[in-house]
Amino acid sequence: MSDKLNQLIELLKLEKIDDLLFRGASEDLGFRQVFGGQVVAQSLSAAMQVAPVDRVLHSCHAYFLAPGDSHYPIIYDVETLREGRSFSALRVKAIQHKSVICHVTASFQMPEEGFEHQSAMPQVAGPKQFINEHEMMLKVAQTLPDSLSEKFAQERPFEVHSQYLNNPFDGRILPPEQYAWFKTNGEAPLDLPTQQCLLAYFSDFHCILTALHPHGKGFLQKGMKVATIDHSIWFHRPFNLHNWHLHALQSNNASGGRGLARGQIFAQDGTLIATTQQEGLIRFAP
Repeated sequence: MSDKLNQLIELLKLEKIDDLLFRGASEDLGFRQVFGGQVVAQSLSAAMQVAPVDRVLHSCHAYFLAPGDSHYPIIYDVETLREGRSFSALRVKAIQHKSVICHVTASFQMPEEGFEHQSAMPQVAGPKQFINEHEMMLKVAQTLPDSLSEKFAQERPFEVHSQYLNNPFDGRILPPEQYAWFKTNGEAPLDLPTQQCLLAYFSDFHCILTALHPHGKGFLQKGMKVATIDHSIWFHRPFNLHNWHLHALQSNNASGGRGLARGQIFAQDGTLIATTQQEGLIRFAP
């Protein structure tokens, strides 16, 4: 297991303060704000420790209310909204400096059999035919100040190969879509809760960036303001992130200073394992 993957797994192991109260550390990815994927993944980690053990997470919906501070830990306060015969609904408040920075609602279901159908996997090239994101970020890091260069050049918990890669400081116009192959950078625990938290963390990386594609802007370009407003994930089937998976994203709309992206995550054999959707703030003030 890579050091970065191990660090991420440890980041998801929250300190239990009380039956419904947990504390999680924050990581600094080079920006003062906490990465949204971290907040969602840690919120799910907290909810999983409260939900009935015979029920499996099948969806979550996050609303980001304020930017988090990556220099401070986050408190996660879990509340059970409903306990039904098949479903349990929980709400997690992510709290920092006595203010709620994010609300996450998570739904858990008793496993059952039922009807089956799914979307077909897009016909795209394999991982090795796409751009290795880490190698490209190493090149970008050489042009940055030392404070940012170290963050851009560091090892990552996921290996990612994407069809398109925009320079975050100097964007170009691209189609309103993204196809990103990804897998863990090493072998993570195979239990479903850990795998789901890792997927939740990763799922926040490409959404807003895809919504910026038609506008020729990088998310760190001067004058850009980018932030996640809400993020949803539906988990359909079990998976193993040791293997390659494809996040197929389409941005169907940008208006009112917001951009929307919808994604489907497929295993390499074409099995649809999850669906994602995110709306984010995308403002440009030259």
